[in-house]
Amino acid sequence: MSSSPPEFNVRTPRPDDAEEISRVVAAFDTSFGVEETEQPDDLLDEWRELDLERDAWVWERDGLIVAYAAVFGRGDEGAARRLVADGYVSPDYAGHGLGAAIVDKTEGRARERAAPRIENAVLGKDLGAAELLRSRGYRDVRHFYRMRIELDGPPPEPRWPEGFEVAAFDAAEAREFHDALKDGFADEWGHTPEPFEAFSKRRLEEKRFDPTLWTTVRAEGEIAAVLVADWKRYGETGWIESIAVRKPWRRRGLGEALLLRSFGQLYERGERVVRLGVDAENPTGATRLYERVGMSVSFEAVIYAKNLQ
Repeated sequence: MSSSPPEFNVRTPRPDDAEEISRVVAAFDTSFGVEETEQPDDLLDEWRELDLERDAWVWERDGLIVAYAAVFGRGDEGAARRLVADGYVSPDYAGHGLGAAIVDKTEGRARERAAPRIENAVLGKDLGAAELLRSRGYRDVRHFYRMRIELDGPPPEPRWPEGFEVAAFDAAEAREFHDALKDGFADEWGHTPEPFEAFSKRRLEEKRFDPTLWTTVRAEGEIAAVLVADWKRYGETGWIESIAVRKPWRRRGLGEALLLRSFGQLYERGERVVRLGVDAENPTGATRLYERVGMSVSFEAVIYAKNLQ
């Protein structure tokens, strides 16, 4: 198994590295035609989930950061916890063995954590990364899309089915809101429920949290559907992180109404592009819903996985 090339120094990232790392990420993404990319604030938010000393690395040459990688956990600790690796190499340093070094670091950390397997997400156009992962025993297990819509005018007003009440997120209902999210994603591929405490730290305590962009839909005294959105995440756009409709209330138009409400809110704030990510094989037909409201695919990502036990 290869190690980091000797001409590069490997160390733990520091908060003041976020801007330089984001430039590496942006250069990498741009080289594959991806417009939306992580900003320094996005990285800092992600690092709040990590043991930064052990779960993230940067590679330097002559004091310049040229590559970055991290391992993220999803769900409770233990055998069911998903570990997902993320890595980027500056296009100026492609072909120097840094991709293999990233695989070594992330996979080694997963073994230290006794993970049963590790997943690695790569851009669909990154054929070199795909070839590297396959040569190391990884296999293609799932495809995801990033989708977007350009708003050239105010979106249509949402039409809510009769009997549903719509409101902004209320902190007093945070646990119930979280439960609705878990229920809505229970059948999703690879879903591992996030404990409320982790959800609260990751989302409700972050500085960019804006409850007015989160939506709660109630019916018969229960939360039937929810939407989580952000302003100015992953670039100068709106971002819809999650949309979840509980099973008893599906096929009633709630998903479309939630999206149109969110588009309208973001449009009022001056956004003209809204994005989201979706499983290409989503069992609820989410991709078709997003296409129906005018969204289209901007790029594809592929999850490669390797069993470690």
